Amino acid sequence: MLKEPMVLIVYGATGFTGKLVASYLNSHSELKGKAWAIAGRTQSKLTKLAKELDGNPETICIDLEDNISVIEMVLRTSVVINCAGPYSENNGASLLGACAKQGVHYSDLAGEGFWQAEMVETFHDIAEKSGAKVILGGGVDSIPSDLGAFIASETLLNDPKQKVQIRSVYTRYTGSFSGGTLNSARASARAKRSGKFTDEMEANPYLLAPGTKGVETMSPATPDGMAKEFSWSFDWSHGAITKFFMAPINARVVRRSIVLQGQHQNTSYSECASIGMWISLFLMWLSRGFGYLKGEPIKFKPTSGEGPPSWLLRDGGFEIKTTARANGELARTVISGQGDPGYGATSKMLAELGLCLALDDHSKSSHSSGVLTPSTGLGHALVLRLSKARGGNFMQFKTIMQGVN
Repeated sequence: MLKEPMVLIVYGATGFTGKLVASYLNSHSELKGKAWAIAGRTQSKLTKLAKELDGNPETICIDLEDNISVIEMVLRTSVVINCAGPYSENNGASLLGACAKQGVHYSDLAGEGFWQAEMVETFHDIAEKSGAKVILGGGVDSIPSDLGAFIASETLLNDPKQKVQIRSVYTRYTGSFSGGTLNSARASARAKRSGKFTDEMEANPYLLAPGTKGVETMSPATPDGMAKEFSWSFDWSHGAITKFFMAPINARVVRRSIVLQGQHQNTSYSECASIGMWISLFLMWLSRGFGYLKGEPIKFKPTSGEGPPSWLLRDGGFEIKTTARANGELARTVISGQGDPGYGATSKMLAELGLCLALDDHSKSSHSSGVLTPSTGLGHALVLRLSKARGGNFMQFKTIMQGVN
């Protein structure tokens, strides 16, 4: 007898972020009475997690090195979300590739640019033919950046040939660290030592659009879009701006959107942080005694499977302000959200993105298949879903249009 098809499957569900995603989906009204599954490599961990969830998810125990089992799992659903990073070292290509070949939608939380570039080169054409939407950057890196640039430029863009400058500034990012983040950084460092991630690749602003030469190829030709010598500068809107550690990841995803839209000869993108973001982060930590006053201190050197304390998952948040300028006009989009950005907020974003792929009509997005981005693969369908999540109390989107000199 055929097994019941799944709405979606969460692979890597027993990791720190995977548990957050599974817990969020478990309480989601749109999954009540529907079949879904948690998956991973260790049955005992999956069984334990399933018992903690009242949504009765099925458990699927497979190793991503078992290609036959991976295909069998993928064929049971229309959507897979993968939380098992680092993706370059945990055979993420096997799962992404199986989805691309079988026409199953997919997203993950990869921040390993060299691995994402490899997935674009290897599987974009395959996914285009199969009908699969493979969405890069399914969490805080890079949904807010990508949707912010999408909304602001769409508000502004009347003439597709006009020169557009887009800049995103993170003004709030109150969160902490996890072992997964550090593992991804270590994976990138190992890739550099092995030659898989070269200095040229690291400097390429169009790393996720292989072979592209756009307006940013020559100047400033940096992954975050800021000038090569930039460390900080005065800004009339923000007091001062500085480098942002997530900007190289986010900016490349946004540029892939720009390339897919055919705007890379006219549109530039840069990303940074306000000095106020760093001040607010430190003040939040200080006001809670770095967690000691809460009985849950922040772990600044977390091991694999560890993440922010529960109070920070709940009380953290983010805000990003994106400005698009062209022909004397300016459009500004502000996106904000609740929860530790990298984990509390990211887990909800990835879960909602998965539900958007599975349940929503995203046929009006600019691209129907391929290795895509949140804006090109889902567009307004994802904006609408995120704005309604948790009764409208999770993420807020605001846009204004004004003239400039």
